[in-house]
Amino acid sequence: MVSGRSGLSGRPWRVWSAFALCAAVLLAAMGWLTAHARRIDRERSAARAEAALEQRVSLVLWRMDTKLAPLIAEEVARPYLYYDSFITLQQPAGRQQPIHAPSPLLAGRAENVLLNFDVSLDGRWKSPQAPQAEERLLALSNGLSLADIQLNCSRLDELARMIDLDDLVAQLPQQPLPSPPAVQQELNAPSSPLAEAPAEQQAVQPFIPNFPHAGDPAEPSGANIGTGVRQPAQVIQQFDRTQQTASTPHGYGDLGERNTRFQQAAQEEFSKQRVGNSYLLNSPQAAEATVIENASRPVWIGGQLLLARRVVRNGETFVQGSWLDWPRLKKELLAEARDLLPKAELAPVYDHATADPTRMLAGLPVQLVVGDAARALSASAAADGPLHWALALGWMALVLAVAAVAALLWGVVALSERRAAFVSAVTHELRTPLTTFRMYAEMLSQDMVPSAERRRQYLSTLKTEAERLTHLVENVLAYARLERGRRPQRNERTTVAALVERFEPRLAERATQSDMHFKCQVANDVAQAALW
Repeated sequence: MVSGRSGLSGRPWRVWSAFALCAAVLLAAMGWLTAHARRIDRERSAARAEAALEQRVSLVLWRMDTKLAPLIAEEVARPYLYYDSFITLQQPAGRQQPIHAPSPLLAGRAENVLLNFDVSLDGRWKSPQAPQAEERLLALSNGLSLADIQLNCSRLDELARMIDLDDLVAQLPQQPLPSPPAVQQELNAPSSPLAEAPAEQQAVQPFIPNFPHAGDPAEPSGANIGTGVRQPAQVIQQFDRTQQTASTPHGYGDLGERNTRFQQAAQEEFSKQRVGNSYLLNSPQAAEATVIENASRPVWIGGQLLLARRVVRNGETFVQGSWLDWPRLKKELLAEARDLLPKAELAPVYDHATADPTRMLAGLPVQLVVGDAARALSASAAADGPLHWALALGWMALVLAVAAVAALLWGVVALSERRAAFVSAVTHELRTPLTTFRMYAEMLSQDMVPSAERRRQYLSTLKTEAERLTHLVENVLAYARLERGRRPQRNERTTVAALVERFEPRLAERATQSDMHFKCQVANDVAQAALW
């Protein structure tokens, strides 16, 4: 029999190297799958967060523009006469002194407007809230206090210093609006093109938002200059072209729809102030002037937010408008976003090329800045995602599986080591009796033992070695049966003393062969203990 180690017990490092390589490949594959799954989940979470953010932004922009619409509509629809402190009415028969009616702007400025102004191109500034010296007594008698007059005058001087008039005029559109008689006539005429046109075309566009895609309408034709009245067909064509541009811009989200709502509000206010206040517009002061009013536009000039328009009176160009109280207006607009976007800000837009049209207000050149709202929404969505739990459970299962395989492999390698050690021991134990058998058998067969006593001794030794071989074979078979899970075929009941007595002669013989003395002692209290 050849002894030695083979299989798992021969080179265990090969086994562990193969196991480590397989485990590394498995862990690397699981790591790649985890990274890929997390990347997809992050992209999906970011897409959901972006969609949720866009919904919130759209709702906030609608809220802000809805709040702005009444203010913008009221300011852009004001007749040009309102920018004088007093309007001279028709003098009744028999009355020697003319009637001076106070302008609605004299003491009726909107809350978010610092000042209404009127300025000529040569720099002559005036305001209905800052009456001239000869009109101040009359203004005091019509509800305007001296403190208000002084404040408005200082504001007018401050505005004149801050504003670059040439820059302001360059940014204002030239889109004439119809005069009140023309509007009334066209709205009442049953056969007019305006009456037959669709509802969205039965009006003019008094307000042009300050974002680049809306564009400025075409310049007024020569037939319109000096009359202030456009023909109905030109009104329809003008509004239709601008409406198509403003309502369907590519990539502008619902900006065009919000602008359409602004136009509707402005048109309603335009009809209300121009047609409803015809007694003011038909006054001698209005009849003596040829006026062309143009559409209004919000602009940033010198860091100030203005809502202004061109007005041509008797061939001379003026700029009329409102100085908006941007700090107060900004605070009120941000209050509309506090529940949806608590960290949102409003930033002025000076360069439309760099502005995001999906974040712009339709009523003002202002952009909504949401900051890290999308990142916060994405983080909150990812924190609640089931993928993290699934990946954690997957990694736990994988680690447990690798640990179980490692433990099983460790047991197999250890069993192989023990089996190799057992085979080596059995091989060693078999060599001694076989050597004795061979040597004694050769001596007996060749009559090299002449003494009968010595032959009996040799034969006795051969018998002992044969019993030893039988015992070794029985042990090997019993070990094999135990490995296969088979129970022993023979059960025996004995005692500790009897078991030791059975092994004592063989142990004493082995000790003698090694020049040692064997002594066995069994305690009395366990000598008769039963064994199975």
